[in-house]
Amino acid sequence: MKILAIVDFGLNEKTGGYKRNLEIMKRLPRLSNVEIIPSLRNVRLYNYRRDLISLLEELNSTPLYVIELLEKTTEEEEFIQGLKRGKYDVAVVYSNSSENIELARKLTESPVGVQLQLEPFYQSLSTLFRIKFRGVTGRAIKKFKEAVEESRKEEKKWKELISSNSLNFVISVSKVPLINSGLETLLPYRVTRPGNAFDQELLRFRDNTKEDYAVYFTRLMPEKGLFEIPLIWKKIRRDIKLYVMGEFIDENDKEDFFKLVKRLDVNVEYIGFKEGKELYDIISKALFTVYPSHYDSFSLVVLESLAVGTPVFAYDTSAIREIYSNIKGVHMVKEDNINGMAEEISKFEGENVPIPVFYSSWDRVAEAELKDIETFYRPE
Repeated sequence: MKILAIVDFGLNEKTGGYKRNLEIMKRLPRLSNVEIIPSLRNVRLYNYRRDLISLLEELNSTPLYVIELLEKTTEEEEFIQGLKRGKYDVAVVYSNSSENIELARKLTESPVGVQLQLEPFYQSLSTLFRIKFRGVTGRAIKKFKEAVEESRKEEKKWKELISSNSLNFVISVSKVPLINSGLETLLPYRVTRPGNAFDQELLRFRDNTKEDYAVYFTRLMPEKGLFEIPLIWKKIRRDIKLYVMGEFIDENDKEDFFKLVKRLDVNVEYIGFKEGKELYDIISKALFTVYPSHYDSFSLVVLESLAVGTPVFAYDTSAIREIYSNIKGVHMVKEDNINGMAEEISKFEGENVPIPVFYSSWDRVAEAELKDIETFYRPE
């Protein structure tokens, strides 16, 4: 089977979603005949063009003429015009962007699918409100209005793609993006299981001795529970340090978060953006991770915490329930229940967290994904 994969690798951003795309593209070509074309967003990042070319050359699954196009073109339209239609059995778009679905349809007449890690739009404004209306009221109103406008625009585009037969199926890391968008009623779909994995190297951090602190690490924004952190810490009945790690998405949120921490006089310290060995060393020595997030489809924060032997306190959102309900080490509290979260943390006396074996292999994820893709292959 020959697969066209149009992939967004991030390049200028580091997220769990972009990491997943890369890990799958390292493995899927070993299992099937895959041609990788970069996403149009990646093509537009001209300052990262050399990084993109090096990455594609290393993966060794991009046609040579595409590499040459990237080397000589500076205009997006020129790149698109230079791409050749091919004989593919199926195409998969590793991006939520409708423009890349349109690109896939230009390159093949075969079934076109999209791999979801987040919902591209929301069918219910109440769901969008629950996620986006967070933090300082003035900015929350503005962000919610912007999110509604963007969601409606994307919904229109995606439904046009479906009605024109440009998009034929969906695969997803969980059911959450399908339910939130309503795509489960519009297209055939598969939920890949396991949908994600942690890197094996994380297991070497499990023997670290626990120290008297907790951690909160994620993209630092209201949707991830940023402003609930100081409120929870004000109510816990124990004296424990909380280290906050990550990158603030909005400088205004950063300023307001620091003000709230100071006003409540809580034992919370921001220690910056950490990654790699430094990050996992800190997480592995923590007594637990606190993660009052409202916005996930899978949550690598939870998975990586468990991988290094650190339990997690999280809200019982749909994604957390779907993925982690039967996994020891994840303590769920009703969403928005700040008092309940504080009480559970106050009572916590420590525990041994088993390795989440089901999510321990990227090879297993790639194999499962290929089986899902093969479901939509329609031989002539």
